[in-house]
Amino acid sequence: MAKPRKKTGSLKLQPKLYIICEGKKRKSEYAYFSSFIKSLCFNEYRIKLVYTDKNTGKELVQVAKQSKEFKNDLAWIVYDKDGYTLHPQTFNDARQCNVEIAFSSISFEYWILLHFKYTSRAFSNSEELIKYLLEDFNFNYDKGDEDVYDKIKLDTNRAKTHAKRIQKYQEKAHTIGTPIYNFNPYTNINDLIEQIENICLKEKE
Repeated sequence: MAKPRKKTGSLKLQPKLYIICEGKKRKSEYAYFSSFIKSLCFNEYRIKLVYTDKNTGKELVQVAKQSKEFKNDLAWIVYDKDGYTLHPQTFNDARQCNVEIAFSSISFEYWILLHFKYTSRAFSNSEELIKYLLEDFNFNYDKGDEDVYDKIKLDTNRAKTHAKRIQKYQEKAHTIGTPIYNFNPYTNINDLIEQIENICLKEKE
């Protein structure tokens, strides 16, 4: 069980951020966040990127829970809707374990797409999104792309703006209380991005 982080002398230890990505280390999600963190943080001590061979939301929540060393540590899981169905259980488990979810519908590739344009078009699967990226933007992408962040990093702020826009769009389009896993398209990757940015900025102060 996680324990309270104690003070050392007069210095208050800051919480660590744990980010758990689904699937193997070579997946684009892990590669994206790894490059993003390295581009911002000179000292990466407060951010720990975790990869696991677990690939369901419920399993990722448990990995996140076990990863936290102290109670005030922060934990996020990164996963998407594509091919997965146990979203209510996953979100409920995350709430109980105090774990945040960076969720994309229909897949992580929607976050990639938002670097190029805003769209409220629904996609049926990740393959359709990858095809759209290639045909409309000549962006040759695959799920094992280890350089994906470097290819789109200049448009991160645009993607964040577009993500906030789709969140507002979906909230207005659905009744109050509709869970985000019923939205398509949708992503809140921007929330995790901004938390990483805040931590890295504080490390530089």
